[in-house]
Amino acid sequence: MKLRIGNKELIKDINRSLVINEIRMNGPISRTDISKNLNLGLSTVTNIVEELENQNLVHEVGEADSTGGRKPILLEFNYNYGYIIGIKIEENNLIFALTNLKSEIIEKRVVPFKKGTNSNTVLNMVVENIEKLITKIPYNKNLMGIGVAVSGLVDQQKGKLIYSGMLNWSNVEIGNILENKFNVPVYIDNDVNAYTLAELWYGHGRELNNFIVVTYGSGIGSGIVINKKLYTGDFGGAGEIGHMVLVAEGRKCECGQRGCLEAYASEDFIVDYIRDNIKMYSESKIDLTEDLSIEKVYEYAKEGDMLAIDVLRLSAKYLGYGLLSVINLLNPSTIILAGEGMIAKDIILPVINDIVKNNFFKMHEKKVQIKVSELGDEGWVIGASTLAISKLFEIPLYEGQDNALTVF
Repeated sequence: MKLRIGNKELIKDINRSLVINEIRMNGPISRTDISKNLNLGLSTVTNIVEELENQNLVHEVGEADSTGGRKPILLEFNYNYGYIIGIKIEENNLIFALTNLKSEIIEKRVVPFKKGTNSNTVLNMVVENIEKLITKIPYNKNLMGIGVAVSGLVDQQKGKLIYSGMLNWSNVEIGNILENKFNVPVYIDNDVNAYTLAELWYGHGRELNNFIVVTYGSGIGSGIVINKKLYTGDFGGAGEIGHMVLVAEGRKCECGQRGCLEAYASEDFIVDYIRDNIKMYSESKIDLTEDLSIEKVYEYAKEGDMLAIDVLRLSAKYLGYGLLSVINLLNPSTIILAGEGMIAKDIILPVINDIVKNNFFKMHEKKVQIKVSELGDEGWVIGASTLAISKLFEIPLYEGQDNALTVF
């Protein structure tokens, strides 16, 4: 994207964007504190706030305490000014959430589809359900953007899914299709990056500068936050820890490599291991005719089935060694675990903690923390919504950039 030419209009747009974000992120806040925090003149802030109030983007919410003189008036962003739709595309489900501009869910729906369904069919379902959700937006309010979280390699600039092994899709123009249909900005990113944004804004990450979110379930993925910024790499592919090679010439992975972490710690590995080893566990009650999942295996484990317990521990062992490498490479303060596999946290966490405590930095007084996300499954769509919101409120430095100035 081409940088805008530096002029008074650009300076005005940048200042307006800074003030909006200061109120949005740190409100309720006074005009004086905005001026101090942004190093902008109080008259500049006052003029911008007056404009925002006239647009109903911000409103006064009371007075702050004062040490003397007039009590400062507090300002808050109008999070219900417009609405966002966040979408998570799973292997056999679509999850939708209509949210306000704080990613608070107004309505959520889950729409199943058959595993292996082609992209055209699924995107038609996406369009149909977006249309239904739009009818739930309050009168005189608008849909302002759409965020899409999907597994695989994503070109964020083009709004394009380059490849997803889980879905077996390639070169899908998700962004263009939805933008042409709904005439609002559409943002697409890897699903774990989206979840990581949710953690950064609303989860454990609010209090952290450097952390990694690792998802454990049907796949293994990660999102990396450095200095409170999501790190996406050269072209958006950073964080694919599931495809670090853990075992030379090992099991075949869906990505085409052999020996990937995902091939040894994901749901497919767990199911394959059970099928290959059940004859060695004569007392196991696992029914191979069932559609096995991590959740189902965990149910057997809770009943004392040793095959279920052993395979979950083995999966956790491989995951633990993968995390050990990540810790040694990036030195995060915290790793946040998420995904459907965390239903079995009572079994897997002791294994993981026992491995990662022996990292290279173990002699340092500050120890890496392993936490479990509290956002649950809603973290995916909260993250997709947050993706759209964060893009809309970026400082408008580039020509043709969709942002709060062009949408409002």
